[in-house]
Amino acid sequence: MILKGNQRSGGADLATHLMNAFDNERIEVAQIRGTVADHLHGAFAEYEALAAGTRCKEPLYSLSINPSAPLSRKQYDAAIDRIEQRLGLSGHARAVVFHVKHGREHAHVVWCRIDTTKMRAAQLSHDRQKLRSVARELALEFGLSLPDGLARDKGSDRARKKEQTLAEKAHADETGINPVQRRAEITEAYRRSDSAEAFRAALKEKGYILAHGDKRVHVVVDRFGKVHSLARQIDGVRTRELKKKLASLDHQLGDIDGVKVDVNKRAAAAKARVDQRVNRAMAERAAKLTAQHKARRHKLDGRAQELATTHGSERMSLNAAHKSEAGKPFARAAGAIFALFDRVPGLRSVIAPLRRNPKINPAERHRIEREALERRHQRERLVLERRYEALGRLEARELRSLETEIRRQIYEAEAARELKAESLQDRIEVNKLDIVLPHSEFSAENKKKEAKSWNARREKLGANRSQKQKRPKGYRQTRDDP
Repeated sequence: MILKGNQRSGGADLATHLMNAFDNERIEVAQIRGTVADHLHGAFAEYEALAAGTRCKEPLYSLSINPSAPLSRKQYDAAIDRIEQRLGLSGHARAVVFHVKHGREHAHVVWCRIDTTKMRAAQLSHDRQKLRSVARELALEFGLSLPDGLARDKGSDRARKKEQTLAEKAHADETGINPVQRRAEITEAYRRSDSAEAFRAALKEKGYILAHGDKRVHVVVDRFGKVHSLARQIDGVRTRELKKKLASLDHQLGDIDGVKVDVNKRAAAAKARVDQRVNRAMAERAAKLTAQHKARRHKLDGRAQELATTHGSERMSLNAAHKSEAGKPFARAAGAIFALFDRVPGLRSVIAPLRRNPKINPAERHRIEREALERRHQRERLVLERRYEALGRLEARELRSLETEIRRQIYEAEAARELKAESLQDRIEVNKLDIVLPHSEFSAENKKKEAKSWNARREKLGANRSQKQKRPKGYRQTRDDP
């Protein structure tokens, strides 16, 4: 079981991410607790509205639960309650969403950090250590397996974990360059290089350029112009060790801006070609996603039509009730008396409190009821408009996910083609070198080896020539043969 949690803001983006149907095979909103809204966008907006009354900048705590084996809903509930109690978020508003992705189910839980009774944000110090402890307890209780890093807790001797940032995840989704694979390649190049120049050449062979960074001493630039910290790409190596090994290249490395300009120039033509292919693929594959969007929007349109019909019927019913009451004798008498008093200027100030009393004046009560009904209708229309806005953001996110997937596939194909072309070019260069290499550059040892090999081959040919051929019987080989 793997538990990952973090404090964050941006409730609208988080709700859109959780409701993205393109990246997930199935989405289930299992629980929304402690809010008036019954959907994620409205619930997270309420979380942020509560935080506006405090100084909290990150009012959400987002947690993902990834078990190594399927769990029942009862086990999920027990795990969520225990995590909530351990983090000090008991009783806080929360939302629980289940996703099925690549055939595996996992859960997302989002809490509101604001305590409504004290109007203060819950302090979440050392939350990662608490999650590690709870993960081991739940794995033991449910019979689940743990990753090596969780199963063997090394305490202070635990190696630094280079977690994937959001920017790295977005870059990996767009280009198909897996951060784990990239770190493995750069680490391998570092291990098998005995000098700084050899390490630089090994990186260039794999498509990376070593350069000086703005904030960091050394960075690597991939073929897409993205910059990565070199210290984060090499496992088990401290920054000072890296500086010591690469000290001889300090005056030879280029500036990051110049390197990025060169890389972007080379990638400009490829990017234009990729964009054309992406547009063609989007036109072909967006039809299914657009149909899903229309079906989802049609359901919301039905809700809007139903709401409009309900509002119209409520207004008609209220107007009919008011008209019926206005025709009664008491209402007509009260209206005539108030109209008579209004003609006397001295009595207007005396009669004003009576006119504002809805128990005495039916017209005032009718006005209050109409305004109350209109305010409720406005709130319901505003909620519906927000649902439309959230649906628009969700549709844009799903289309962007489709484009990202297509772009990643095309980039992977382009990278494979470039590697094949570079390998072919390297073989051509080697063949050219073999052809044009001067005879004087051969060493005496190589000449001896060539002489020995040629003598051995000549002796073998002579031995084969001295052997008699076995001629098949019944055939004449020459005219002189009997």
